[in-house]
Amino acid sequence: MSEIDRLKKALNFLTSHMPGASEMADIAVKGSLVMESSHTENPEEDLLTQNINDSQLRNQTMLDNFKTKRLNNLEVGRLYERYIGYLYEGEKWKVTFKGIVDNFNDLGRDLICIKDNVHKVVQAKCWNKDTVVRENHIYQLFGSFTHYRMTLRQALKAVHGRSKTKEMMRNLNIKAVICTSCDLSDTAQDVINHLGIEHRQEKLIKDYPMIKCNINTSSGEKLYHLPFDPAYDTIIIGNVEGEKYVDTIKEAENLGFRRVGTT
Repeated sequence: MSEIDRLKKALNFLTSHMPGASEMADIAVKGSLVMESSHTENPEEDLLTQNINDSQLRNQTMLDNFKTKRLNNLEVGRLYERYIGYLYEGEKWKVTFKGIVDNFNDLGRDLICIKDNVHKVVQAKCWNKDTVVRENHIYQLFGSFTHYRMTLRQALKAVHGRSKTKEMMRNLNIKAVICTSCDLSDTAQDVINHLGIEHRQEKLIKDYPMIKCNINTSSGEKLYHLPFDPAYDTIIIGNVEGEKYVDTIKEAENLGFRRVGTT
Protein backbone atom coordinates (compact mmCIF):
# COMPACT_ATOMS: atom_id res chain seq x y z
CA MET A 1 0.00 0.00 0.00
CA SER A 2 1.37 3.42 -0.97
CA GLU A 3 1.83 6.25 1.54
CA ILE A 4 -1.04 8.19 -0.09
CA ASP A 5 -3.36 5.19 0.21
CA ARG A 6 -2.43 4.73 3.88
CA LEU A 7 -3.17 8.41 4.55
CA LYS A 8 -6.52 8.14 2.73
CA LYS A 9 -7.41 5.08 4.79
CA ALA A 10 -6.47 6.85 8.03
CA LEU A 11 -8.49 9.93 7.06
CA ASN A 12 -11.54 7.82 6.15
CA PHE A 13 -11.31 6.05 9.51
CA LEU A 14 -11.09 9.34 11.45
CA THR A 15 -13.93 11.01 9.57
CA SER A 16 -16.11 7.96 10.13
CA HIS A 17 -15.47 7.62 13.87
CA MET A 18 -14.70 11.06 15.28
CA PRO A 19 -17.53 13.62 15.67
CA GLY A 20 -16.70 16.74 13.68
CA ALA A 21 -13.71 15.16 11.92
CA SER A 22 -15.33 15.22 8.48
CA GLU A 23 -16.14 18.90 8.92
CA MET A 24 -12.56 19.60 10.00
CA ALA A 25 -11.24 17.79 6.92
CA ASP A 26 -13.56 19.80 4.67
CA ILE A 27 -12.44 23.07 6.29
CA ALA A 28 -8.78 22.10 5.89
CA VAL A 29 -9.28 21.78 2.13
CA LYS A 30 -11.77 24.56 1.38
CA GLY A 31 -11.04 27.03 4.17
CA SER A 32 -13.68 28.74 6.29
CA LEU A 33 -15.24 32.17 6.61
CA VAL A 34 -15.50 31.71 10.38
CA MET A 35 -12.55 29.64 11.64
CA GLU A 36 -9.75 32.07 12.51
CA SER A 37 -6.90 29.69 11.71
CA SER A 38 -8.26 28.70 8.29
CA HIS A 39 -9.90 31.70 6.69
CA THR A 40 -10.66 31.47 2.99
CA GLU A 41 -8.05 33.43 1.03
CA ASN A 42 -10.66 35.19 -1.09
CA PRO A 43 -14.04 35.55 0.65
CA GLU A 44 -15.43 37.40 -2.38
CA GLU A 45 -15.50 34.11 -4.26
CA ASP A 46 -17.77 32.58 -1.62
CA LEU A 47 -19.93 35.61 -0.87
CA LEU A 48 -20.43 37.38 -4.20
CA THR A 49 -22.20 36.00 -7.25
CA GLN A 50 -21.48 39.04 -9.41
CA ASN A 51 -18.97 41.86 -9.58
CA ILE A 52 -20.05 45.01 -7.71
CA ASN A 53 -17.98 48.13 -8.26
CA ASP A 54 -19.40 50.25 -5.45
CA SER A 55 -17.32 49.29 -2.37
CA GLN A 56 -20.04 50.08 0.17
CA LEU A 57 -22.62 47.98 -1.65
CA ARG A 58 -20.09 45.19 -2.27
CA ASN A 59 -19.11 44.96 1.41
CA GLN A 60 -22.74 45.07 2.54
CA THR A 61 -23.71 42.34 0.06
CA MET A 62 -20.87 40.15 1.32
CA LEU A 63 -21.96 40.68 4.91
CA ASP A 64 -25.61 39.93 4.11
CA ASN A 65 -24.61 36.74 2.29
CA PHE A 66 -22.35 35.73 5.18
CA LYS A 67 -25.24 36.00 7.63
CA THR A 68 -27.43 33.70 5.54
CA LYS A 69 -24.69 31.25 4.52
CA ARG A 70 -25.16 27.68 5.70
CA LEU A 71 -22.47 26.75 8.22
CA ASN A 72 -21.38 23.35 9.48
CA ASN A 73 -21.54 22.48 13.17
CA LEU A 74 -17.96 23.56 13.91
CA GLU A 75 -18.54 26.93 12.26
CA VAL A 76 -21.82 27.42 14.12
CA GLY A 77 -19.94 26.78 17.36
CA ARG A 78 -17.38 29.44 16.51
CA LEU A 79 -20.11 31.90 15.54
CA TYR A 80 -21.78 31.23 18.88
CA GLU A 81 -18.54 32.09 20.69
CA ARG A 82 -18.48 35.39 18.81
CA TYR A 83 -22.09 36.07 19.73
CA ILE A 84 -21.48 35.38 23.41
CA GLY A 85 -18.42 37.65 23.25
CA TYR A 86 -20.55 40.35 21.64
CA LEU A 87 -23.04 40.11 24.51
CA TYR A 88 -20.31 40.41 27.12
CA GLU A 89 -18.64 43.31 25.33
CA GLY A 90 -22.02 45.05 25.27
CA GLU A 91 -22.03 44.64 29.06
CA LYS A 92 -18.64 46.42 29.25
CA TRP A 93 -16.46 43.35 29.70
CA LYS A 94 -13.04 43.16 28.03
CA VAL A 95 -13.24 39.94 26.03
CA THR A 96 -10.44 37.72 24.75
CA PHE A 97 -11.54 35.06 22.27
CA LYS A 98 -9.53 31.97 23.18
CA GLY A 99 -11.41 29.19 21.37
CA ILE A 100 -11.47 30.88 17.96
CA VAL A 101 -7.91 32.21 18.05
CA ASP A 102 -6.16 29.34 19.88
CA ASN A 103 -8.35 26.53 18.48
CA PHE A 104 -7.44 23.21 20.15
CA ASN A 105 -4.93 24.95 22.43
CA ASP A 106 -7.74 26.82 24.20
CA LEU A 107 -7.73 24.31 27.11
CA GLY A 108 -11.52 24.19 27.17
CA ARG A 109 -12.06 27.92 27.71
CA ASP A 110 -13.55 29.84 24.82
CA LEU A 111 -13.61 33.35 26.27
CA ILE A 112 -11.85 35.24 29.03
CA CYS A 113 -13.99 38.19 30.15
CA ILE A 114 -12.58 40.79 32.55
CA LYS A 115 -14.26 43.72 34.26
CA ASP A 116 -12.58 45.46 37.19
CA ASN A 117 -11.49 42.69 39.58
CA VAL A 118 -13.80 40.02 38.12
CA HIS A 119 -12.49 37.42 35.67
CA LYS A 120 -14.90 35.05 33.92
CA VAL A 121 -13.62 31.86 32.30
CA VAL A 122 -16.30 31.04 29.75
CA GLN A 123 -17.07 27.89 27.78
CA ALA A 124 -19.72 28.16 25.04
CA LYS A 125 -21.84 25.28 23.74
CA CYS A 126 -24.24 25.85 20.83
CA TRP A 127 -26.15 22.60 20.49
CA ASN A 128 -29.49 21.47 19.19
CA LYS A 129 -32.34 22.51 21.49
CA ASP A 130 -33.34 18.86 21.96
CA THR A 131 -29.94 17.88 23.41
CA VAL A 132 -28.53 18.59 26.87
CA VAL A 133 -25.05 19.50 28.07
CA ARG A 134 -23.82 16.78 30.40
CA GLU A 135 -21.59 16.87 33.43
CA ASN A 136 -18.36 15.87 31.64
CA HIS A 137 -18.30 19.29 29.98
CA ILE A 138 -18.78 20.97 33.35
CA TYR A 139 -15.83 19.03 34.77
CA GLN A 140 -13.72 20.08 31.77
CA LEU A 141 -14.62 23.73 32.36
CA PHE A 142 -13.81 23.43 36.08
CA GLY A 143 -10.40 21.98 35.25
CA SER A 144 -9.74 24.83 32.80
CA PHE A 145 -10.91 27.36 35.38
CA THR A 146 -8.50 25.87 37.94
CA HIS A 147 -5.66 25.98 35.42
CA TYR A 148 -6.43 29.63 34.67
CA ARG A 149 -6.18 30.52 38.36
CA MET A 150 -2.90 28.63 38.64
CA THR A 151 -1.26 30.24 35.60
CA LEU A 152 -2.49 33.70 36.57
CA ARG A 153 -1.01 33.25 40.05
CA GLN A 154 2.30 32.14 38.53
CA ALA A 155 2.39 35.12 36.17
CA LEU A 156 1.68 37.59 38.99
CA LYS A 157 4.25 35.93 41.23
CA ALA A 158 6.96 36.30 38.57
CA VAL A 159 6.33 40.06 38.48
CA HIS A 160 5.23 40.99 42.01
CA GLY A 161 6.64 38.25 44.26
CA ARG A 162 4.90 35.78 46.57
CA SER A 163 3.53 38.14 49.23
CA LYS A 164 2.05 40.73 46.86
CA THR A 165 0.58 38.00 44.66
CA LYS A 166 -1.31 36.47 47.60
CA GLU A 167 -2.90 39.84 48.28
CA MET A 168 -3.76 40.40 44.60
CA MET A 169 -5.31 36.95 44.22
CA ARG A 170 -7.46 37.50 47.31
CA ASN A 171 -8.84 40.66 45.70
CA LEU A 172 -9.70 38.91 42.42
CA ASN A 173 -13.07 37.25 41.85
CA ILE A 174 -12.49 34.50 39.29
CA LYS A 175 -15.57 32.63 38.07
CA ALA A 176 -16.35 29.80 35.68
CA VAL A 177 -19.28 30.26 33.30
CA ILE A 178 -20.93 27.75 30.98
CA CYS A 179 -22.94 29.42 28.20
CA THR A 180 -25.32 27.14 26.33
CA SER A 181 -28.05 27.34 23.72
CA CYS A 182 -29.76 24.31 25.29
CA ASP A 183 -30.53 22.95 28.75
CA LEU A 184 -28.20 21.19 31.16
CA SER A 185 -28.80 17.63 32.26
CA ASP A 186 -30.05 17.20 35.81
CA THR A 187 -26.65 15.89 36.91
CA ALA A 188 -24.84 18.77 35.18
CA GLN A 189 -27.12 21.20 37.02
CA ASP A 190 -26.26 19.53 40.33
CA VAL A 191 -22.56 19.76 39.51
CA ILE A 192 -22.59 23.50 38.68
CA ASN A 193 -24.54 24.17 41.86
CA HIS A 194 -21.97 22.25 43.90
CA LEU A 195 -18.94 23.83 42.20
CA GLY A 196 -20.36 27.35 42.07
CA ILE A 197 -20.29 27.58 38.29
CA GLU A 198 -22.53 30.13 36.58
CA HIS A 199 -24.89 29.01 33.79
CA ARG A 200 -25.93 31.48 31.10
CA GLN A 201 -28.42 30.26 28.50
CA GLU A 202 -28.54 32.17 25.23
CA LYS A 203 -29.91 31.19 21.83
CA LEU A 204 -27.73 32.07 18.86
CA ILE A 205 -29.03 35.09 16.94
CA LYS A 206 -27.17 35.13 13.62
CA ASP A 207 -28.39 38.60 12.68
CA TYR A 208 -26.69 40.45 15.52
CA PRO A 209 -24.53 43.54 14.67
CA MET A 210 -21.28 41.98 13.41
CA ILE A 211 -19.29 44.95 12.11
CA LYS A 212 -16.52 45.83 14.56
CA CYS A 213 -15.68 49.54 14.53
CA ASN A 214 -12.23 49.79 16.09
CA ILE A 215 -10.09 52.81 16.97
CA ASN A 216 -6.30 52.44 17.11
CA THR A 217 -5.13 53.49 20.58
CA SER A 218 -1.90 55.03 19.22
CA SER A 219 -2.86 56.69 15.94
CA GLY A 220 -6.60 57.15 16.42
CA GLU A 221 -7.17 55.45 13.03
CA LYS A 222 -10.77 54.29 12.66
CA LEU A 223 -11.19 50.93 10.90
CA TYR A 224 -14.08 48.52 10.67
CA HIS A 225 -13.69 44.75 10.49
CA LEU A 226 -16.11 42.30 8.88
CA PRO A 227 -16.56 38.80 10.34
CA PHE A 228 -14.61 37.18 7.49
CA ASP A 229 -11.60 39.54 7.80
CA PRO A 230 -8.52 37.67 9.12
CA ALA A 231 -7.88 39.72 12.29
CA TYR A 232 -11.56 39.97 13.29
CA ASP A 233 -11.37 37.81 16.40
CA THR A 234 -8.33 39.57 17.83
CA ILE A 235 -10.06 42.96 17.77
CA ILE A 236 -11.40 44.15 21.15
CA ILE A 237 -14.37 46.49 21.08
CA GLY A 238 -15.09 48.89 23.92
CA ASN A 239 -11.68 49.72 25.36
CA VAL A 240 -11.61 53.06 23.45
CA GLU A 241 -14.41 55.62 23.54
CA GLY A 242 -16.34 55.55 20.27
CA GLU A 243 -15.80 51.89 19.45
CA LYS A 244 -18.91 49.84 18.78
CA TYR A 245 -20.62 47.10 16.81
CA VAL A 246 -22.91 48.25 14.00
CA ASP A 247 -25.30 46.53 11.58
CA THR A 248 -24.50 48.15 8.24
CA ILE A 249 -21.53 49.34 6.21
CA LYS A 250 -23.25 52.67 5.70
CA GLU A 251 -23.51 53.21 9.43
CA ALA A 252 -19.83 52.37 9.95
CA GLU A 253 -18.67 54.69 7.17
CA ASN A 254 -20.96 57.51 8.30
CA LEU A 255 -19.23 57.27 11.67
CA GLY A 256 -15.86 57.81 9.95
CA PHE A 257 -14.61 54.22 9.82
CA ARG A 258 -13.17 52.57 6.72
CA ARG A 259 -12.71 48.87 6.08
CA VAL A 260 -9.41 47.42 7.25
CA GLY A 261 -7.01 46.81 4.35
CA THR A 262 -8.38 49.65 2.21
CA THR A 263 -7.15 53.19 1.68
